[in-house]
Amino acid sequence: MGPPARGLLAPENRAVSLAVMASMALAFYNAISVTAALPEIGADLGRVALTQWVITVELLAAAIAVLAIGPFIDGSGVRRAYRLAIVGFAATSALCAAAPTMEVLVAARLLQGLATGSLIGTGVTCIGLAFDSSLRPRAYALVASVWGVMGVGGPALAAVLVTTLGWRSVFAVNLPVAAVAAAAGWNRVPAEAMAKAEPLDRWGLALMGAMAVALLLATSTLQWSSVALMVLAAVLYGLYVRHARRRPGPIVHISHITGRQWWPVHVVAIASIAGGTGTSVFLPLYLKGARGTSLPFAAFAVLWPTVGWAAASWVASKLQERMRAQTVVVIGSVILTGGAVAVTAATAVTASFPVVFAAFVWVGWGIGTITSSSLVLLQSRADTAEMGRVSSAHQFIRSLGWAYGAAVAGMVLFWVLERTAGDVEAVRGLLDDSGSSLDTTLAADLSSAYAWSLGALAAISALTVPAALALFRSYNPDLTARD
Repeated sequence: MGPPARGLLAPENRAVSLAVMASMALAFYNAISVTAALPEIGADLGRVALTQWVITVELLAAAIAVLAIGPFIDGSGVRRAYRLAIVGFAATSALCAAAPTMEVLVAARLLQGLATGSLIGTGVTCIGLAFDSSLRPRAYALVASVWGVMGVGGPALAAVLVTTLGWRSVFAVNLPVAAVAAAAGWNRVPAEAMAKAEPLDRWGLALMGAMAVALLLATSTLQWSSVALMVLAAVLYGLYVRHARRRPGPIVHISHITGRQWWPVHVVAIASIAGGTGTSVFLPLYLKGARGTSLPFAAFAVLWPTVGWAAASWVASKLQERMRAQTVVVIGSVILTGGAVAVTAATAVTASFPVVFAAFVWVGWGIGTITSSSLVLLQSRADTAEMGRVSSAHQFIRSLGWAYGAAVAGMVLFWVLERTAGDVEAVRGLLDDSGSSLDTTLAADLSSAYAWSLGALAAISALTVPAALALFRSYNPDLTARD
């Protein structure tokens, strides 16, 4: 065990805490604010069917970046990774703000995702390296508090920016925020490397990236080509396994994914992230297009899941002082599944807004309970010299959960909408505040399509229950004895 914990804001911990909070604030604001701006983006740039890619491509790129940043952190130190991530995030935010078409915006978001993933990877690894195991639950609760603050402040800021300066300002505001984050952590995060530097496993990264892309494409459309893409993803994974077994320092050690101490944690995390977060990706689109709300109201609505997430993370940190993290994960899986069913039912019957938002808080509570507890459990089982790789492997899987949740939500939403409305682009007229009368038939089609997408995500959320029970049954005190 490490030295007695003195608190996250003790002098020796304060600098790292501030740097982690700053980097996570950038990543969280970016995710929440862009979701809130989707209706305005679709109304301005058109190509509404591509709006899901504004979200999913950034999440996929973030997942791949997390993989690459892990070995880089182990060999070069967190500080160098943090600096590169901050600069990259500012530059790509400027590209997004200047995008003239939906296609260019999607490409710019891909680049932005690389920077966002690097920020997340450095922040998570900082927690694992800098804090005693007894402090990590509080550290992740602190991160969840940043998420909660961004969940309230992010949509509010996005709503003001979208309605006054336009959606481009949602990206442009990242520039001064990135400057503040750079000042907070430029010389404060740990500089030393924890392991011998090794060349980047470019071939392994390419294989894992190609596999992730194939899976994303397979889950983004409901066509026969999806089967072929799933087969391709399986082949690519097989090639990576063969590659990883032959290379001394692969981008991801297979044992960090399939090892008995790791795989249950990964499965419950990806199911909770995909099923839980996917529910809110198109919430602003649904509120503006199907329920006829204002753009600010629709943008601000994404705070409700994050409020539940943040509150639950603090409660989960307290519960872990009294019970095992595995038990807390099981509790979270039951909460999440119930919330996902409630959200689907509330949308299907066009419940009042307070009922719908309460259901989303319920979903967020389940996600927060699961994710913070699973991260603590994961890092308690990791050796210090492998903390970057283990944390990055798990964050890669979690990021895939974000991407695939958004992809599945978009796939079902637009597939159903195309078959009921005939043309997805027809909903573009529902997404602005021009004051034109609401097309009730088209709005009903959009509402039904959104309910179907929530049903699919509820089924994914339900997978957390057997995964959490498997994690509970796999408890072994020897696996949590490391510090």
